[in-house]
Amino acid sequence: MSLTLSDRSLARRYARAFYARVGREGAAQAAGELAAAARTLAGTAGTLRHPRVTLEAKKRLLRESLQGSVSEGTLRFLELLVDKKRFELLAAVAEDFARLCDEERGILHACARSAAALDPGQTEALKARLKRFFGKEIALEVRVDPELIGGAVVRAGDWVFDASLQGELSRLRERLAG
Repeated sequence: MSLTLSDRSLARRYARAFYARVGREGAAQAAGELAAAARTLAGTAGTLRHPRVTLEAKKRLLRESLQGSVSEGTLRFLELLVDKKRFELLAAVAEDFARLCDEERGILHACARSAAALDPGQTEALKARLKRFFGKEIALEVRVDPELIGGAVVRAGDWVFDASLQGELSRLRERLAG
């Protein structure tokens, strides 16, 4: 299921609220529990979203599926998602929650899209440059995107560094048109 931009924004708000609830000390455990719950409940997502299944039945399914594997606080949070008819956001909430935990530990997530695969040396050099720029440890995901023609685009937080041939051509087109 693909989430809309407003769903992603809502998932971030739920993640921040849950992070505020569990606090820094309980965040690592809660992150693991959310990720495990998302994996465990992936097969029951249709039932947990179905409008004809009662809230009580959905909560019973949650408790039975996760019995002993998550804390009471995490279970109550999952029940809240069911109550608010937002269970489809669980995977995104778990992902955003893990990012919040990493940010608290000084780790920034970045994604690099390149026209060709980067070798390990190039990947490490890119991570080192990003670390110098942001002053944080970098968790880098690298993807190949043949549509770029050449070069790379790096997204880290709210920053986008476009060193792609496609980006250069677009900027050249704008300069010539303007």
